[in-house]
Amino acid sequence: MVIKVTNSSKRKQDIAICETSTISETEERIMENFPVDLEDFFSTYPEICERNLEFTATPNKPLKRDGVLFITQRRQATSDIRENPKVQILGSHAAMTCHIVVMRHTESYVASIGHFDNFSCWQFGDESSAHKEGLKVMMEEIEFLSKGDLEEGHIQVSVFGGYTDERGEAAKNSMALLSALHESDRLLEMVHFCVGPYNTCKDKQGKNTAILIGIAMDLRSQIIFPASFPWNNFEDFSTQLRDRVLRRTGQGKILDDDDKHKTKLSTFKPKALRNPKTYKNLENSVCDEESKAKLN
Repeated sequence: MVIKVTNSSKRKQDIAICETSTISETEERIMENFPVDLEDFFSTYPEICERNLEFTATPNKPLKRDGVLFITQRRQATSDIRENPKVQILGSHAAMTCHIVVMRHTESYVASIGHFDNFSCWQFGDESSAHKEGLKVMMEEIEFLSKGDLEEGHIQVSVFGGYTDERGEAAKNSMALLSALHESDRLLEMVHFCVGPYNTCKDKQGKNTAILIGIAMDLRSQIIFPASFPWNNFEDFSTQLRDRVLRRTGQGKILDDDDKHKTKLSTFKPKALRNPKTYKNLENSVCDEESKAKLN
């Protein structure tokens, strides 16, 4: 697998915004050795640090609900605006120790977003990590939808979240994701790795907190930006939970199938990021309970 770091994305961004760039030649470096820790990674790739600082200096943009496919913790979604123009923006928020991963193909513009929590990344060891499975799904869906454009470009990756917490849980999550990307068999270009010190500031009490509230990507412009989702507040979240309970227990619903309508034309629907070992244990448990019920 190859993770490369280039200045091409910075040059394209400069030209898109300012119609010119101080970068005259594209430079490319390959990650040959896996870093010991985040400090080692950032000291080796200062160009990523620069992009991180530029990103967090951008104000959060409040988004309306229309056209936004919003995913919550431990979920993932892939979208191609060519097949489904109803989904114009992919987004997620509240990544404190969690991380939001955004991938895009440079030619097809197919994009995928995943919200990875810090619980399932190491609880069963590296080989059963939900991170590896989730990232693999994201890449496979991008490749499938890219079709004829697949060989003409490559996948870019940006990672956001994981502020510097007291217990160091976010740093474990950051390194677990970086390891999963490094061990993949695809060619990936790392654009942002905005975690740890690059997503940490002090709150009013002087304690560490995250800079970024949320992340979004405009599928038309292909721009990733800091975002907020005012409609996704505690009351809205509570309503979603009640609606989910009612549906599962067959008591009806209190919300419209908004996301289902948005993704009706999409080949791939939003889905849960499952730790394969956890899911297998759950399946076995359900089968055991069903077998016992039949015997009784």
